[in-house]
Amino acid sequence: MSDDAIRSKTAYPTHMWVGLLAGIVAPTTLLTGLCYYFGFVSARAYFAYFGLDTGAFGFTTADYVLRSVSVLYPALVSFLAVACVAFWVRTYGLRLVRRGRQRRVVRHAGWSAIGVGVLLAVLSVSAVMVPWFSPVRSATLVPIFLAVGAVLIIVGVGIRSALGADGVSTVSAAERSTWLFAGIALVLALFWCTNIFATEYGRGQAQNVASELWDKETVVVLDTADRLYAPANLVHETVLDPSSEERFGYRYQCLRTLLVGQNYWVLLPARWTTQYGYVLVLPVDEYSRISMTRLEGIDKTDAANWDAEWTCPEVAPF
Repeated sequence: MSDDAIRSKTAYPTHMWVGLLAGIVAPTTLLTGLCYYFGFVSARAYFAYFGLDTGAFGFTTADYVLRSVSVLYPALVSFLAVACVAFWVRTYGLRLVRRGRQRRVVRHAGWSAIGVGVLLAVLSVSAVMVPWFSPVRSATLVPIFLAVGAVLIIVGVGIRSALGADGVSTVSAAERSTWLFAGIALVLALFWCTNIFATEYGRGQAQNVASELWDKETVVVLDTADRLYAPANLVHETVLDPSSEERFGYRYQCLRTLLVGQNYWVLLPARWTTQYGYVLVLPVDEYSRISMTRLEGIDKTDAANWDAEWTCPEVAPF
């Protein structure tokens, strides 16, 4: 036998290699797409709290994927925990059902689960299709109702198929179709819930950052050639010596770093609130100079008392 013939018999057919590559690439692409989407949703909510649009920063796919880790980690842990509990409940539940005890009660429980599941699914769908007539007013409850309804339908149909006729487990085409549609609804509901969680997570992170700006010990000092006309109740301005040969004529203090990009800095006043929402997006060029200093115990200065006349923490006496 020739070498070519031996290679043709031992080599994998082309369609097997294609199937193998598709099995690897497709899940990876799907996972990357999900990470990108939820990272984008979280980042958009985070910066929207400060009145900024993520489109202005030119984030890459890698930036959004990295941001999605902290969002998807608790969601995946919760999903795995629930899936583990569901697996054990299903395993021992099927054992009890097949023992034949209280078959009438179990059958009624299966029908009840299907009925409640259909009701919850109808409520969630009505909240989307005709929200003005739906009794469900909370946007958060809609995907929860859909997920719970889908699970109850799957459980109810599973109980009916496990009982079967004369104690023999059977699965009809209608039950398979029901499982398919309920499974699709469950996946959509989980996606929807994760989307809501990513939005709330981003907003919550922004609120935490905003609440810690005043006590942040790493402060930013900005020198500029031109005057910024920043709000006097948020940023402390100092006019530098005009007789100096230094090209920077103004110094601004009481600033904190929100984001550092390749060609820009995003700075917030330490006193930033939703009422005083001043944000400074500063390009990195020869017209500005940024220095950072760590001031330990800045929250113990006289500036910590907001009820008194406002003073920038950096210039308040220690």
